[in-house]
Amino acid sequence: MALMFLGFGVYFYYDASTGYPQKNLEFFMHKAFVDAGALFDREVGGNGASRDDWERTVMARTVEFPEGYKIPSGVDRTATAWPAVLADYGLMSAPGKGWSAAWQSYSGEMRYPIKPEDHPYDASKIFEQWVAGSVCMVLAMVALFFLVRTRGRKMALNKWQVTAAGKTFRVEDIARLDLRRWKLKGLALATLKPECGGARIRLDGLTYGGFRKEDSPNNAEDFMKALLSLYRGEVVDYEEAPDADAPSARKDGGEHAEHGI
Repeated sequence: MALMFLGFGVYFYYDASTGYPQKNLEFFMHKAFVDAGALFDREVGGNGASRDDWERTVMARTVEFPEGYKIPSGVDRTATAWPAVLADYGLMSAPGKGWSAAWQSYSGEMRYPIKPEDHPYDASKIFEQWVAGSVCMVLAMVALFFLVRTRGRKMALNKWQVTAAGKTFRVEDIARLDLRRWKLKGLALATLKPECGGARIRLDGLTYGGFRKEDSPNNAEDFMKALLSLYRGEVVDYEEAPDADAPSARKDGGEHAEHGI
């Protein structure tokens, strides 16, 4: 989880600092080509502008980058000229091609997508990425904290002494052992006797030891078997149907207490 949140955080930060500004650049550059196509049809097709007239028109134009839309820092938002390919009279006048052929050539050279985003990202969208990235980073730090805290812990049974969840107690100190979630989730709950403080100790097999068979006899399942072989108190578990392995709920709630295990 720490790696997952860290990855998402980096991804959101990348979009806020680099990804979205780059997509804005691609969007407005593409828009310049669309505008150039409309202008070419009007000036050349409608007004009969010559090849030289069109070239001068293109050289006098700059790409429009509206305020409120971030673009990469190396781009001059006030003096970025229309790409020179738009001045290619023959390419712009080709039937069925025009500005789209010019864009295909230019985008391939610049490694832009043929079809950029259908809308630009304003400052609020970029701010959302910073916020989302920060939230993910905080969650990554929380997950990393728990990872470091639990990494040194273990479940162990040394004769009659139990070590689990950072606590040490004796088997006879347990008043009740709840195994209802052990088979499905690898979780059990040991409640100590009142004279031993009455604490509820979480036995987390997935965190401490795991259930891999290759780790036997040092996995969580072997720990629980060893504990039950010594324990003589109350055990709470789901009753199993005689013809199935799955837990079966009884009419009285599906729980029963077994003694003397």
